[in-house]
Amino acid sequence: MAKTTNTGAQIEVSNVMFLAGRGAVIVGHVREGTVRIGQLSAPLAPGAAAAQRLEVSVIEHLSSMDRGGQAVGIAFRIAPDLNELKRRYPAGSLLVLEEPGAAGARST
Repeated sequence: MAKTTNTGAQIEVSNVMFLAGRGAVIVGHVREGTVRIGQLSAPLAPGAAAAQRLEVSVIEHLSSMDRGGQAVGIAFRIAPDLNELKRRYPAGSLLVLEEPGAAGARST
């Protein structure tokens, strides 16, 4: 079982895809902590837009054939387009989520 941390959760990204009804979704394995609705990503700066944080709006627990940790699909309240999300979170990268009240975390 993953341990709880002050940062909320760390997810190793396996893929980023578009799902009808969900939009751009990050699929990966929870390496540490617990993923919860309302958690925020580190600031992003997609294109020329001001830096923003992604807010988790949907969590789907997925079955996983490997033992790499709990597999999840994560959708966001207001996400950048699919290609921008793929550039920011390529396979093997780490998505760090923080609790909304954590130091440095603030909503978009």
